[in-house]
Amino acid sequence: MEITIEDLLKQMLNFFQNIDKELKKTKEDEKIINQKQEDILHYIEGVSLNAGGYAKAGKLLKSIRQERRAIKNTIERLELIQGFTTKFNNRMIQGDIIQLLKGLSTIEKRQNEPKYNCRTNILEELITQDEQIQKQESNN
Repeated sequence: MEITIEDLLKQMLNFFQNIDKELKKTKEDEKIINQKQEDILHYIEGVSLNAGGYAKAGKLLKSIRQERRAIKNTIERLELIQGFTTKFNNRMIQGDIIQLLKGLSTIEKRQNEPKYNCRTNILEELITQDEQIQKQESNN
């Protein structure tokens, strides 16, 4: 599947507009996973467990830690990307992309509905001749 220029520009605009939101959401996910980890640790600290209980708690803690690591890796990547977007003043780029998309839309509309204004009167003779032929045909 070939991507159009308009689709690429829309993806670029989405990229610049949503990187901050995505980073914020991922940091909220990190906050929640940290709270889950704390809950498990407090549970281990406050409850007398047998070997099976420790094994279950340890398995759950390992699962949470793996999920936390994936979130932290994503945050690291998003922060780097956010630095890129900030460096290039993404608000200005967003405005430029929006203007470019509008311009392309205007061009496409104009090309799909072409109109030509004559600069000379050269076509008047042809139009007059065509009208005369149509009159003659309708009279016959």
